[in-house]
Amino acid sequence: MKKFYAGAFLDRNYLKTMGIEYPVKLEYYKTRSNNEKTVNEYQLKYGIEIVKTSYNNEKVEVENTLIEELTKDEKIIDRILDKLKINQVTPVCAEYIVEDLLKEIG
Repeated sequence: MKKFYAGAFLDRNYLKTMGIEYPVKLEYYKTRSNNEKTVNEYQLKYGIEIVKTSYNNEKVEVENTLIEELTKDEKIIDRILDKLKINQVTPVCAEYIVEDLLKEIG
């Protein structure tokens, strides 16, 4: 299951400095799975998904990354998602950044 966490369009001035003349939207999702069963209940594991949508004239391009089962602690996943959102992390570098954030936070 996934739940929308946050989203934003990248700053147009920032995009122009990179030669990009079209809007780019980032969406962050919290994922949840319950694959492991304990004695009386399922053990939840949280992950993230990042979706980048580029609106290049009439062509819409979507790129995403899914990193599942990072932690059992929902507060940790929320902190990671907050940092990803604030820094506008895209799918292409998400795995490396999440790995570093897990070391820092968890």
